[in-house]
Amino acid sequence: MRIERPDPLVHAMPGPPLAIAAEALFLINLMLLPVLGFLLLCGLWHRHRRHHDPLVRSHLRQTMSASLWGGAFLAASSLGIFAIGGLDNPWSWVIGVLYFLLVHALLILLGFLGLVRAMNGHDWRYPVIGPHSP
Repeated sequence: MRIERPDPLVHAMPGPPLAIAAEALFLINLMLLPVLGFLLLCGLWHRHRRHHDPLVRSHLRQTMSASLWGGAFLAASSLGIFAIGGLDNPWSWVIGVLYFLLVHALLILLGFLGLVRAMNGHDWRYPVIGPHSP
Protein backbone atom coordinates (compact mmCIF):
# COMPACT_ATOMS: atom_id res chain seq x y z
CA MET A 1 0.00 0.00 0.00
CA ARG A 2 1.53 3.29 -1.09
CA ILE A 3 0.52 6.49 0.64
CA GLU A 4 0.52 9.60 -1.51
CA ARG A 5 2.06 12.66 0.09
CA PRO A 6 1.34 16.25 -0.96
CA ASP A 7 3.96 17.99 -3.07
CA PRO A 8 6.36 19.83 -0.70
CA LEU A 9 6.83 22.60 -3.25
CA VAL A 10 3.12 23.39 -3.24
CA HIS A 11 2.05 22.70 0.36
CA ALA A 12 3.65 24.37 3.38
CA MET A 13 3.38 21.24 5.53
CA PRO A 14 3.09 18.11 3.41
CA GLY A 15 3.56 15.78 6.39
CA PRO A 16 0.67 13.93 8.06
CA PRO A 17 -1.08 16.07 10.69
CA LEU A 18 -0.92 13.29 13.31
CA ALA A 19 2.87 13.04 13.00
CA ILE A 20 3.12 16.82 13.32
CA ALA A 21 0.81 16.75 16.35
CA ALA A 22 2.92 14.06 18.03
CA GLU A 23 6.11 16.08 17.62
CA ALA A 24 4.35 19.27 18.73
CA LEU A 25 3.04 17.54 21.86
CA PHE A 26 6.57 16.30 22.59
CA LEU A 27 7.75 19.92 22.55
CA ILE A 28 4.75 21.11 24.57
CA ASN A 29 5.63 18.45 27.13
CA LEU A 30 9.19 19.79 27.33
CA MET A 31 8.52 23.53 27.27
CA LEU A 32 4.99 24.67 28.07
CA LEU A 33 2.81 22.15 29.92
CA PRO A 34 4.94 19.21 31.08
CA VAL A 35 2.32 16.90 32.57
CA LEU A 36 -0.59 17.89 30.33
CA GLY A 37 1.54 17.64 27.18
CA PHE A 38 2.67 14.16 28.15
CA LEU A 39 -0.87 13.02 28.92
CA LEU A 40 -2.12 14.35 25.58
CA LEU A 41 0.77 12.60 23.82
CA CYS A 42 -0.10 9.35 25.63
CA GLY A 43 -3.73 9.71 24.52
CA LEU A 44 -2.72 10.42 20.92
CA TRP A 45 -0.36 7.42 20.93
CA HIS A 46 -2.98 5.13 22.47
CA ARG A 47 -5.62 6.16 19.96
CA HIS A 48 -3.49 6.09 16.80
CA ARG A 49 -0.64 3.63 17.53
CA ARG A 50 -2.02 1.25 14.85
CA HIS A 51 -2.55 3.96 12.23
CA HIS A 52 -2.40 2.81 8.60
CA ASP A 53 0.36 5.33 7.75
CA PRO A 54 3.81 4.05 8.79
CA LEU A 55 5.10 7.62 9.09
CA VAL A 56 2.45 8.47 11.69
CA ARG A 57 3.20 5.26 13.60
CA SER A 58 6.91 6.01 13.52
CA HIS A 59 6.59 9.56 14.84
CA LEU A 60 4.18 8.41 17.55
CA ARG A 61 6.58 5.65 18.62
CA GLN A 62 9.57 7.97 18.58
CA THR A 63 7.96 10.76 20.59
CA MET A 64 6.46 8.38 23.14
CA SER A 65 9.74 6.54 23.62
CA ALA A 66 11.77 9.76 23.76
CA SER A 67 9.38 11.19 26.37
CA LEU A 68 9.59 8.12 28.58
CA TRP A 69 13.33 7.51 28.27
CA GLY A 70 14.25 11.20 28.37
CA GLY A 71 12.14 11.84 31.46
CA ALA A 72 13.46 8.77 33.26
CA PHE A 73 17.05 9.64 32.34
CA LEU A 74 16.71 13.26 33.49
CA ALA A 75 15.04 12.28 36.76
CA ALA A 76 17.43 9.43 37.58
CA SER A 77 20.60 11.35 36.79
CA SER A 78 19.43 14.46 38.66
CA LEU A 79 18.58 12.34 41.70
CA GLY A 80 21.96 10.62 41.40
CA ILE A 81 23.82 13.94 41.33
CA PHE A 82 22.06 15.11 44.48
CA ALA A 83 22.41 11.72 46.18
CA ILE A 84 26.17 11.76 45.65
CA GLY A 85 26.76 15.44 46.41
CA GLY A 86 24.00 16.11 48.91
CA LEU A 87 21.36 18.81 48.91
CA ASP A 88 23.41 21.17 51.09
CA ASN A 89 26.44 21.20 48.79
CA PRO A 90 26.38 24.20 46.42
CA TRP A 91 28.41 22.32 43.80
CA SER A 92 25.70 19.67 43.63
CA TRP A 93 23.27 22.41 42.69
CA VAL A 94 25.61 23.91 40.10
CA ILE A 95 26.27 20.53 38.46
CA GLY A 96 22.63 19.42 38.78
CA VAL A 97 21.17 22.57 37.27
CA LEU A 98 23.75 22.73 34.47
CA TYR A 99 23.27 19.06 33.64
CA PHE A 100 19.48 19.38 33.64
CA LEU A 101 19.55 22.51 31.45
CA LEU A 102 21.99 21.03 28.92
CA VAL A 103 20.15 17.74 28.54
CA HIS A 104 16.77 19.47 28.51
CA ALA A 105 17.98 21.89 25.83
CA LEU A 106 19.30 18.95 23.79
CA LEU A 107 15.90 17.23 23.99
CA ILE A 108 14.21 20.46 22.84
CA LEU A 109 16.62 20.73 19.89
CA LEU A 110 15.96 17.11 18.91
CA GLY A 111 12.22 17.74 19.28
CA PHE A 112 12.41 20.64 16.83
CA LEU A 113 14.36 18.50 14.38
CA GLY A 114 11.65 15.84 14.68
CA LEU A 115 8.95 18.46 14.15
CA VAL A 116 10.63 19.73 10.99
CA ARG A 117 11.00 16.17 9.71
CA ALA A 118 7.31 15.49 10.42
CA MET A 119 6.26 18.71 8.70
CA ASN A 120 8.25 17.70 5.62
CA GLY A 121 6.81 14.19 5.61
CA HIS A 122 10.06 12.42 6.51
CA ASP A 123 10.86 9.76 9.07
CA TRP A 124 12.85 10.63 12.20
CA ARG A 125 14.63 8.64 14.89
CA TYR A 126 15.71 10.25 18.15
CA PRO A 127 19.40 9.42 18.71
CA VAL A 128 20.14 7.09 21.63
CA ILE A 129 16.64 7.21 23.19
CA GLY A 130 14.54 6.55 20.08
CA PRO A 131 13.60 2.97 19.16
CA HIS A 132 14.86 1.46 15.94
CA SER A 133 12.32 1.17 13.13
CA PRO A 134 10.96 -2.35 12.63
